[in-house]
Amino acid sequence: MKTIQEIEANLNVSSKTAVLRVAKALEENPKLAEDLFELAISNKQPLAWRAAWVFSHMADYKSPIIPIYLPRIISALIRIDHLGQRGCFLRVVSRSEFRVDDYSNLLDFSIDTLLKPSSRVSHKFYCLDLLEKFAIQIPDLKGELIMVVEEGLSNFETDSLKRKGRSWLKKMSK
Repeated sequence: MKTIQEIEANLNVSSKTAVLRVAKALEENPKLAEDLFELAISNKQPLAWRAAWVFSHMADYKSPIIPIYLPRIISALIRIDHLGQRGCFLRVVSRSEFRVDDYSNLLDFSIDTLLKPSSRVSHKFYCLDLLEKFAIQIPDLKGELIMVVEEGLSNFETDSLKRKGRSWLKKMSK
C-alpha cells in the first residue's frame, strides 16, 4: 500500500487481517502514518475507527510510530465522541510510555470516564491503567486517586472491573 486510498480500500472490510496489513504498510512506509492519523480522527465512519484500530494494534507491539503521534492521540481521545475510536485511542495511551505532567486534561478525562455510569467497561479498564501512570509519576496525587477509585468501585458494572479496581487499590496502597 502506497496511498491513503489503498489503505481506505483495505479498511472498508472490518477484519483484523486488514488492520494487520495496514499496520505493516505503515511500518514499511511511515509517511502514510499522517494520512492514516487524519483518517483516524475524522468523522468518516466506519473507516475512522478502523484507522484508530490500526494505531491500537501498533501500540501493542510498541511501534516507533506511536510516540510521534501520542500527544495528538491524547488530544483527539478527549474530544472524540465515537466510542470505537475512543476505545482504540484509550488502548494506545494506556499501553504507551509518556510523562503525565503535561496531560492534566487526560487525568480529568480519565476520572470522569471512570466515574460515569454510561462509560464502557473497557474504557474504565484503560482509565484505571492511566490513573496508575499518574499515581506513580506524581505521588502527591496517589491519595486523591485512591479516593476516586474507591468511590467508583461500588458502581463498577462487572466482576472483572471490580477485581481490577480492588487490585489497583491494593497496588496503590503499598
